Amino acid sequence: MGGLCTATGCGGKGYPLNTGVTAAGGLPNINITGYFAATGSSGIGAGHNRPSATGPNPFFDFQDSVSYLWGKHSFKIGGEFAHIEVDAFTEDTLRGRIDFRGNRTPGLTDCAGPKGTRISCPLEDFFAGNPDRGFLLVGIPGRTMTWTSTAGFVQDDWRIKPRFMLNLGLRYSYTSPIHEANNLWGNFVPALGGMVQQGQPSVGNTIVKPDYGNWSPRVGFAWDVTGKGTTVVRAGASVIYSSYKAGMFTSQIGLPDITSTSLSSIPTGACKTVVAIGVPCPATFGGSIQYASTGIPASALNWSSVVFPAGAGVSCTATGPCSVLAVDPNLKTPYVVNYNLGVQHAFTNNLSLEVGYVGTHGDNLIGIRDSNQIDPTTGLRPYGAGGSACAANSAFCFPYLRYINQISNFARSNYNSMQATLTKRVSHGLNFTAGYTYGHGLDNGSLNTQYGYMAQNTNNTAAEYASGDFDIRHRFTFTTTYSLPGKKGFGQLLEGWKINSIVSLQSAQPWTVDDRQNDFSGSGDFADRWDFFGNPADFKSGTSSIPFCSGFGTTGGPTCTTQSGVSGIVTQLPSSLAQQCTAVAPDPSTLAKGGCYVDGNSVLAPPAPGTFGTMGRNIFRDSGFKNVDFSVFKDFKFKERFNAQFRFEVFNVFNHPLIANPFGSVNNYGGGSDPGSSPSTFGCGCATPDVAAGNPIVGSGSSRDIQLGLKLTF
Repeated sequence: MGGLCTATGCGGKGYPLNTGVTAAGGLPNINITGYFAATGSSGIGAGHNRPSATGPNPFFDFQDSVSYLWGKHSFKIGGEFAHIEVDAFTEDTLRGRIDFRGNRTPGLTDCAGPKGTRISCPLEDFFAGNPDRGFLLVGIPGRTMTWTSTAGFVQDDWRIKPRFMLNLGLRYSYTSPIHEANNLWGNFVPALGGMVQQGQPSVGNTIVKPDYGNWSPRVGFAWDVTGKGTTVVRAGASVIYSSYKAGMFTSQIGLPDITSTSLSSIPTGACKTVVAIGVPCPATFGGSIQYASTGIPASALNWSSVVFPAGAGVSCTATGPCSVLAVDPNLKTPYVVNYNLGVQHAFTNNLSLEVGYVGTHGDNLIGIRDSNQIDPTTGLRPYGAGGSACAANSAFCFPYLRYINQISNFARSNYNSMQATLTKRVSHGLNFTAGYTYGHGLDNGSLNTQYGYMAQNTNNTAAEYASGDFDIRHRFTFTTTYSLPGKKGFGQLLEGWKINSIVSLQSAQPWTVDDRQNDFSGSGDFADRWDFFGNPADFKSGTSSIPFCSGFGTTGGPTCTTQSGVSGIVTQLPSSLAQQCTAVAPDPSTLAKGGCYVDGNSVLAPPAPGTFGTMGRNIFRDSGFKNVDFSVFKDFKFKERFNAQFRFEVFNVFNHPLIANPFGSVNNYGGGSDPGSSPSTFGCGCATPDVAAGNPIVGSGSSRDIQLGLKLTF
């Protein structure tokens, strides 16, 4: 295509550029604005996330165990060794991407341009060979990751008395740090202020130090209280060490400042975006096309000491900082302590009740924090009196970098619950199971690693400790099947009938505030919570947004509205609601920029410039979940090996309104909980749970559905 430039010159057509990528053969992605959106296609040629490699991933596992009976003891000793290799990778725009967006071909005026002008159309530019911009990755995107896992255990089941058994065990496990086979792996070390490369003497063969302290004791007992087997008490406790996912070390997707065109391999200082015409970082090479390396900069392939993110193809400065993914060199293995105590009693041969206390405690859990967060006490007040758009990058600890998304062990969790289950096995055609859980889950980063939701203040992650995103205080479930008595004959019409039902009731789940539009604190992370005054119960989510007031400081005065997320109807509210905002807002400047939310006697207002919001994480709740399903089955038996079952199923029998949690209902996590960018959807479920989960066909939580089915078995 004409107009693209190579590393050796500009203006020519077809000059090769050696990208170093051997798996990038094939047609690039060609996007012509306005011609593919209706079909859902990303354009001509390869998709934006192609090519991708998924292996082969060799996995060798050796394990064995030996059992030995000695008196009242039953011993078991075993071990395991595994060698794992992962070669998978997916790279955005690896085959290149060319965009035709119009206004590139002189003399053609068939499309409308800005301010009444006439310009060339995207399709005309395509036929003329005049692209608007191009993207290209240079380097070696793939990584070959290997590690080993070794474990050994000893276990003793000791029947001290005929009615009492003690279980004792000890396990040791060691998983080696992940090693990149070709040393194409680097890390940013804050203590050194620069980046290091695996394989160099100062680093060693891995970027993370080994963790040898993974001992896992386990103890439990079972006590037959009466000796009849009708009442049994059981208890147990254990320490279980987790393992890492390889993708956690190789992907930045979902993290702050990372877009669909970002590097997905672990970076070593290269800029966050792939090559693009007109993008100032990295440096221009002989023309208007620019490129960034997904691997190590060519001029620094063997770092014998700490290096800074600069060199051929990479230019990271205070005005054009880059974002990197880093790992704590002293990363520990996460572990969870499980404990439980339960009583099981059989009332009859078919009816039993089990009540137990179940808990877990997680520590050294994996989280991602921005170790380059700006300290708000530096005095940067972009929204304060006389404030302006300032070069806030100068306040970073490392000004040539933007986000340093560091994997570390700051996360922790706790869960404690009472769990009860009543079970009736089949008798007289009836069976059912009823379960109830009363519990509380707390943590300081439920979706931190998966969706990149950073702590408000990464220097104080303990302040994030609150009810977890998945905290459900009360949950009741009931499932039953009743086989109606039948009578043979009449063409099987009076036999083979079953009635089934499932009841699910659960209390509200939390949702939090995460402002990704404004940076009132000046921390640079765009993860601020606001200041809340009042009762969190006033901000229960529903089918409409929380009432919003804006226009403070303008001549027209404040305007307060709410919007239905279902119908889209905007309702004007009395401007007197704004008085509640001005009465408690900490600063007029942030109030004028961000507005505020009012519901009942409660107010949510932006924090003062240079401060973090005072509200806690996950203090608001959604509307809960209540659902009843019902079905009727009719079985037909034609021959010994040929049967049929007709099903009549009704989901959400009572058509109870089911509204998704605001955090997961808009824009794939976050739109309904972002007060800065979506006033029309803030606090609104705006969808049923099945639609919000991206599973509207077979997911649970829709309005009433009636389904007919026929099942054949042969």
